[in-house]
This record gives sequence, C-alpha cells and structure tokens, in this order.
Amino acid sequence: MDFEDSVFFEISNDMVAVVGMDWVPVKLNSVWTKELGWNSDEIIQLSFKNLIHPDDYISTLEQIGVPHDGQVVRDVRNRYRCKNGSYKYLCWNYKIDLKNRLIYAVVKDITQQKIYDEIYKRANKVAKLGSWSVDLAEEKVHFSQELCDLFEIDPKDVSEVEDAMSILPPDARALIEEKYKNLKERGEEYDIETVLATSKGRLFPARIMGAALKENDIIITAFGIVQDISKVKETENILRYQQELLNGLFDSSPSIIYVKDLEGRYILASRQFEILMGKSKDEILGKTDFDLFAERDALRHVRNDHQIIRTKKAEKTEDAILLPDGSEKQYISEKFPLLDAQGNVIAMAGVSTDITELHRYQTELLKAKEEAELGTKAKSEFLANMSHEIRTPMNSIMGMAEVLLESPLDEDQRSYVTILSRASESLLGIINDILDFSKIESGQMVLEKVPFPLRETVRKSIELLLIKAQEKKLELRVDIDHDVPDTVTGDAKRLQQVLINLVGNGLKFTDSGSVLLNISLRRQAQPVLEFTVQDTGIGISEDKLATLFTRFYQGDSSITRRFGGTGLGLSISKELVEKMGGQITVESRPGQGSRFIFTIPLNP
Repeated sequence: MDFEDSVFFEISNDMVAVVGMDWVPVKLNSVWTKELGWNSDEIIQLSFKNLIHPDDYISTLEQIGVPHDGQVVRDVRNRYRCKNGSYKYLCWNYKIDLKNRLIYAVVKDITQQKIYDEIYKRANKVAKLGSWSVDLAEEKVHFSQELCDLFEIDPKDVSEVEDAMSILPPDARALIEEKYKNLKERGEEYDIETVLATSKGRLFPARIMGAALKENDIIITAFGIVQDISKVKETENILRYQQELLNGLFDSSPSIIYVKDLEGRYILASRQFEILMGKSKDEILGKTDFDLFAERDALRHVRNDHQIIRTKKAEKTEDAILLPDGSEKQYISEKFPLLDAQGNVIAMAGVSTDITELHRYQTELLKAKEEAELGTKAKSEFLANMSHEIRTPMNSIMGMAEVLLESPLDEDQRSYVTILSRASESLLGIINDILDFSKIESGQMVLEKVPFPLRETVRKSIELLLIKAQEKKLELRVDIDHDVPDTVTGDAKRLQQVLINLVGNGLKFTDSGSVLLNISLRRQAQPVLEFTVQDTGIGISEDKLATLFTRFYQGDSSITRRFGGTGLGLSISKELVEKMGGQITVESRPGQGSRFIFTIPLNP
C-alpha cells in the first residue's frame, strides 16, 4: 500500500497511524495532534509504549498476543497520555505487516463513551436495573453485568434463550415465555410485573420490559430490561397503609375534616362533612365555599382562609353555620396552613367540631346563672332588710336592759335582766354576722383605705373581750413587735372585726390556759403585717381543717350544742382578710389548741 499517496489520512475523522514494530510512529494524520495535544514534530518522535497508562500496559500486550503476518486485531482498549498529563480512552483496530515490520492502525477516542457507560452502569446499579438482548438469527442471549448481578449468576452461565428461561420461577417463566413468543412473532412489546428469584433463592418483585428491533420490517433483535422494584413496592405499601390510615381517620372522625387548595377548592373531605352538606364526596370535591354554604358563611370562611395563608398561622374560630334546610349549627374550628419543605403554603386544612348542644347548654346555664344571681340578690336584700328590722327593736331591748340593770333590783331580778342582756348581745352578734354575710355575698361590702392607729385599734378590740377572758379565768395577752409601725393604711373597723372573731373564738373554745395575739412585720418585696392568734383550747382534728372556713360550718354538731354560734365568723373573717389583700391559715391538733395566722399588706 502506498500510504504516502493515500487520501485516507486526510479524510478520516479517527486517528490513523502507521507504526513500526517498535511502537514508534512512522506516519500519523493530524487528528492525533488534535486529540492528544502533542504537535506533529513531538509526537512523531515518541514511542507509543511510553504513552500507555501503566495499569493498561500488560492487558494491552495480552490482547495483542504473538504477532503474525496479516494479523487483524480489533477493539483493543487502553488509556493514552496527553501532553497535559491527562489520559484519554482509545479503541484500536489494526493489521500487522511483518514483511515490512509495520502496523496499520485506526484509533477512536472513546473517552466520552466510557464516561457515558460508567454513568449508565452506576445508574443501573442504583436503580437495580439490568438489560438483556437476544440475537434472533442465532438465538444468542446477552445479559448485562448489572442483570447478572441481579440474578447472582456468572455471565458465562447464560448464552442461550433456554439458559435465561431456566433461571425463572415456574409462574414467572410461563408468563415471560408467552410474552417473549408474542414479541418475537408479532412484535408485541410488553411491560409486566412478576416475582423473580436469584440463583440463591432470594425472591424479589420485578418489572420486565421487552421490545423489538426491526430491519426492513423483520424483527432481528429482542431487547429489554429487568428491574428489581422491591423498594418501589415497599414505598407503595407504606403509601397505601398511610392512605388507609388517612381514609380511616376521615371516615371515622366525629369531627369535620377538610383540606382546600390555594384557590379555595376542597380537595379532601371527611365523612362528617358529607353528612353536614347532605352531598357525596364527589359532589363536594372541587367545589368552593360559595358552592356549598350560604353567602354570609362563605364570605367569612374565605376571609379566614386568606388570613391564614398570608400569615402562615393557625386560627381558632367559633361560627354559626346556616344549613340548606334553614337551621343553624354551632361549630368550633381550628384552621391551619399546610407547608412544603421550603415553608411555602401549599394548602389549607381545618377541623371543625359540632358544639351546638354545648352552646345550648351554655346558653341555658347562663340563663340559670342570671336567675340564680337574681335570687341570691333578692335573698341578700331580704336578709339585710330583715337584719335592719330586727336590729331596731333589739337595740331597744338592750337599751331597756341596761336601764333596768342600773335601777334598784333584787338578786333574782338582776339575774334575769343580765341573762336578757347577754342573750340580746348574742342575738345582735348573729344579726351582724348575717348582715355582713349578705353584704359580702351581694358584693356590696366596700373596704376603706385610710390611715389609722394600729395599736389603739388592737387595744380597743381586746378590751371588748377582757370581761369574757376574766370570767373564764384565761390569760389574754397581746405582743406587738417594736418595728411594727403605729399608723397603717386600711379599714380599722374590719380589722377589728377579724381580731374579735379570731380572739373571741380562741376564748370560746379554751377552758384553761391562755389566748395570745402576736403582731409582727414581715419585710419582703411587699411588706405585710402578720397577726397570729394562738390558744390552748380544744383544738381541731385534721379532717375538719379543710372545711373550717366554709360558711355555716362548725366542727360537728356537739360543738354547736356546747358553744353555740352560726358558723359564719371564720368564713366572714377569711373573706375580709382576702378583701384586704391578705391570706389566712390555721394549724391545729385536737387537745393542743389552735394557731390562726393572717397577713395584710402594710400599705395596700
């Protein structure tokens, strides 16, 4: 071949070379310099042996084998070094001329093809997908490496169609043989799902596709893919389970549940929504509020929806819904936006609960409360009026008793009048308690906030109780700490009432010993005065302490019979202390006396 005169070098898009048996080029076309970056003067002096990638050198020699004259070698692949140090994948086809000791070669750059092949292999591996083909003229089968990996077989184990069919489970084989026959004979493509098995017996769900390649309307090749769809099926099962849960929730929930798109169209609706509307799901989905509700309700719903979509915040509302039959129902609704992974609103959902009965109960309860308050007010006014009516003649009786005690009386007469006077005082105390109770209950009691002398107020309170203490031969003592101010702000009369109640109770329930009143100043963020009334009386059992301040309550009926009283004193004392901004507590044990402690702000 007179290669020097050949136009072959000029017209080929591939690299064309004439190389000596020592791998040194004799003639190269211009594509070499373009592909490898060497100029013509540089590359003509290089031995191609030195350009082969070290890792490919041995495999290249093995592909060539022992050269002989006229030998043609095809598809020898290796990497060649470029001038910049990088490597390109080349594919060689050449013929050996031993007589002239020359090698004639056509070389193609397959770097991009190698990249695409690698991407294809990696993609198939990730997708668990392999390809197959059958040369129908020779009935020869080719399985890709990925498909062999899928079946866990060696590529050499599959060369005939029967080899391929033999690795299939019986049910899958019958189906695939039928589909393959129709493809081969009539060109019917297929896309099916079945269960396959690896050579080690592992079953897996698979998608199998088959197609035909025609030439002059004659099918020459059948080809297709097999994909392991275990992950797909697993995901489908999870989605199906979640959908069943969602459907169960929507069908079983006693509340109305719905989802709307950003245009206000319903895309999900629960069974209760269907019942409310008297429509099927098909009649609801795709509709807007204006299609389903009265205009007044639809406008309100749309305004709420726009607010939720704009702010991306949930809202809770209580609405009256006008139904198609003209009746109304009360619903409490929680509406909230549905967001995607980027935080964008993609839909709006809501849960509404029927509170019609609850609303009716609340209305009736409010009405009953108002009626009860009117009854309580009337009762309080009656008690207050009756107390005033009784106090007038009672004051007259007490006044006449005092006059009689100052007049000459024999011993029996004086005893009778004294009993009358004490009974009148006791009755007046009961009347005063009832009057105070009525004022507190009706909210008519107003406390003063004026400066008053604390020590003088306490002294006057104790003086009123000294006679009772002397009669029972009890010690009654008052201790006021030196840092307690002389003047404080508050209601002196009501403080005196509390002191008389508590100290009086101490004297009433103490047969021997003492009753002590101690007043101290507790310094804190808001300074308070602490009053402690301690006696050595009968004490109170632990189970009675919790109800001690309850109105009309006394420890038990024997106490009422023995000591008398209405059971209002401690209740009124507690109300007064709390109205003054303080608190009252009690500590007691049967037979060991009681200790009442109350506080009031120093300057409220």
